[in-house]
Amino acid sequence: MRNECCEFLLHQVAFYNDEIRPCCSFTIDKRKLFYNNFSGDIQGIKDYLKAREKYIKSFKENGTAPCLNGCTIFEKTLDTDTSFKINNLIISHRTYCSCNCIYCEPSTGDTKKRKEIINKKKHYQIKPILKYLYEENIIEENCRFLICGGECSEYPREELGWLIYFAMITNCNMLILSSGINYSKEIETALEYKKTVLKISVDSGTKKTFEKIKRVKKYNEVWKNIKKYIQISQKSNSVDTYVELKYIIIPGINDTMEEVDAFIKKCRKVKCKYVRIDVEHFWVEENKNNIEKQKTVKKIINYFFDKLYADKEIKIDIEGVYKDWLWAFVQDKYTNHQMG
Repeated sequence: MRNECCEFLLHQVAFYNDEIRPCCSFTIDKRKLFYNNFSGDIQGIKDYLKAREKYIKSFKENGTAPCLNGCTIFEKTLDTDTSFKINNLIISHRTYCSCNCIYCEPSTGDTKKRKEIINKKKHYQIKPILKYLYEENIIEENCRFLICGGECSEYPREELGWLIYFAMITNCNMLILSSGINYSKEIETALEYKKTVLKISVDSGTKKTFEKIKRVKKYNEVWKNIKKYIQISQKSNSVDTYVELKYIIIPGINDTMEEVDAFIKKCRKVKCKYVRIDVEHFWVEENKNNIEKQKTVKKIINYFFDKLYADKEIKIDIEGVYKDWLWAFVQDKYTNHQMG
């Protein structure tokens, strides 16, 4: 019997600073599903894989994965009987960050307090872990290799360089998340590779809104770095290598047409070809059933599509965390679900 499950549960592994998880969802407590209090030891990985196997067996017998209800990123698929292979690796074992985004966890009005929490969290060496997975032949060819954080440009340069090299020699598809605040030579090297997407969340089109969201005064530096990264990516001559700029809609802060217009104008100026729209995930969780509160969000999502749907230079990419939720607002007007 083949039962409905989540693609992330079956084929993804996420390494955080103190736990191994199947995905990045914080809408339900998946920490209880597999392994927490992880300190980077190989035995911890073995224990995780055993716990995962036990969990998958349990849901097969019961018919449904217990995390199905309430999860906003459930990626529907069917279980298979093939041996376990990782087709998505999330590297987020370091938490040090360059900014203090108002939508990050934990986020407080006290900038100093939050940075003390985030930037002093423990971490571990990731290289032995990846070597073990590779030697055990658990990493699938063309695996998506996500490097995030924290802020990956704050990783020790030797470690970030090694991670990028590892992704290249194992033929992975790299996805790198960055604030763009620090220019990184290692990220530059990754963009010279034929299979790298660099995603930068700007979430604004004006300096005032940027500083309100990011809570750092680096607006001009970020756009300068974005332009340099895009120029490097274009030299690769690969359709699979590009820079994507992300706009996370935060109701009450950046959900205006004026801000969207300013953002699109900046994208055109730096010759960015890909834009991703998202909605702040805590707001989504709190208001996903509140039709009244969704009206403003729906209005701004539609405005994005009105401006860019048929654009010849910039493409909208809505595949991702809340793609189904976003699409519900525009599917009556547009026909092509996924662009780019």
